[in-house]
Amino acid sequence: MNHRNIIVLAFLFIPAIFTGSVLAIAGNLSDGIRLGLLSLPGTWLLYLAIHKSHIAWKFAAILWWCIFWTDALLRSSSWFLFKSDNDAHFIIQAIANTTLQESMEFLQFHAWSLALGFMVTILLSLAYFFGIFNLLPKLWSKKTFKSKATRYSSIFLAVLALASYVIEPSLAQHPLFYWTDYFSKIQAFKDQIKSHKHVQEIWQKNADNNLLSSQQAYATQTHTLMITDSVTSQNLSVCGYERHTTPALEKYASSFQIFCNAYSPAASTISSLKMTLTEAEKSTQEQYASESMLAYAKAAGFKVYWISNQNDSYISSLFGSFVDEQVYVNHRSGRSSASLDGNLLPVYQKILKDPFPKKLIIVHFIGAHPNYQLRYPESFSKFTTETNDIVEQKLEQNDIGFWVQQQRNYYDNSIVYQDWLIDRFFKTFQNNDIAEFRSFIFVSDHGNEVGHEIDFAGHSPNTKAGYQVPLVIWYDGMKNKGVDVNKAINTADLDNSLMSLMGLHEKNEQYHSPDFLSQNYLFKPSADWPYWQ
Repeated sequence: MNHRNIIVLAFLFIPAIFTGSVLAIAGNLSDGIRLGLLSLPGTWLLYLAIHKSHIAWKFAAILWWCIFWTDALLRSSSWFLFKSDNDAHFIIQAIANTTLQESMEFLQFHAWSLALGFMVTILLSLAYFFGIFNLLPKLWSKKTFKSKATRYSSIFLAVLALASYVIEPSLAQHPLFYWTDYFSKIQAFKDQIKSHKHVQEIWQKNADNNLLSSQQAYATQTHTLMITDSVTSQNLSVCGYERHTTPALEKYASSFQIFCNAYSPAASTISSLKMTLTEAEKSTQEQYASESMLAYAKAAGFKVYWISNQNDSYISSLFGSFVDEQVYVNHRSGRSSASLDGNLLPVYQKILKDPFPKKLIIVHFIGAHPNYQLRYPESFSKFTTETNDIVEQKLEQNDIGFWVQQQRNYYDNSIVYQDWLIDRFFKTFQNNDIAEFRSFIFVSDHGNEVGHEIDFAGHSPNTKAGYQVPLVIWYDGMKNKGVDVNKAINTADLDNSLMSLMGLHEKNEQYHSPDFLSQNYLFKPSADWPYWQ
């Protein structure tokens, strides 16, 4: 391939390289690569525009690349401005709630940056299209695309482009589908906000009417509820797992109540939280319950905090927007988020020092949510493909493939990190809070299947590991301590149990879920138990 051919090919592929690179450099490498591959058909349009020299082909090529470049710049702007994906809930929320005046103020504030970026883009675009349509034809020859290297490279890129249009996660990044879905998210968020505000009003009204406070309730109280994500107790060494994943919990075994046989009512986060924090039941989980533990806490004079490392617009609008104070440290949505749960620790410590007498603190982790390898620092890479222990041997015996075996290593490393976080948060809790009565609860919203029963890694409504979760409890004056691997717990009963710790009761509570802290607690799952069968 001579230098002339290299220049021709470089000119043709510059738009696709720019399209993918700008988003990748801004902060989203995976979507940048996908967008670059999706834009490749525009190279074929450029070829036709030069080869046939017809105004229609030139117009089609210019329109194609203007759409993709505008898309790339718009999607990169949130990374440059906020270090965040524009799918992040706070951006969706901001757009959904922004008035015309606020929009104008935003544009005025960033006017110079936007104007400079716009001018540079226009000038570069004009220079490129002038060169591609006026200068490049002079370098064009019939032999340009006849060399083997050129043909093979073109075929390879064509296959990649075709694959990007066939694979759904990649196709979803196409500007047409991406922005259609994006505006749908904004509208959906607006609708959710409207409905959630109505739901929250019902919660508060019922709590105000039905609350019964115990006369023995302490004047100063602090309760921490740590809700992690995708952690199954089947991978905790304190519960009998062969790998040493929970040294901290083993150290606290004589101080905590640790239940290894707890079950989430759902294998997904939103459904689980709705049944854990409200009176929603599994049979009606798609509907909104009329009562919530959060509302009872507020009615009783508790200041309720929601601090989260998850970026979910639905959860933030339903629960986060209801509490007195909400903090989010994760500015990227989806599985590719790399925000570590430890980032919540300084926020938690600050809240503990808040002198308000009665506090309920909800800490929402991203936990061991896929992608597992993004859920812990590199220093926690304890298990690798070279570990070759009894766990890997069992996976081999059960015909679990290499990819899932690797995911199990990542998953177990994330469990080690979760265990470390429990230790750090509990020490912070003990060292920074002086309330008369305190409680500390750690629970997972649901589990994950990582080669436990099938050759699969991820959320699993069809296997036991998708539901079996750990439940860790500590409170002042607690008598029953230790590790219980047998007693079955329904985590949907958590709201009543936490209300009991806060000294709160509701009228006609015998009709609601039981308190798993009581001596006569009985596990009463829904009629479709076991959920995974």
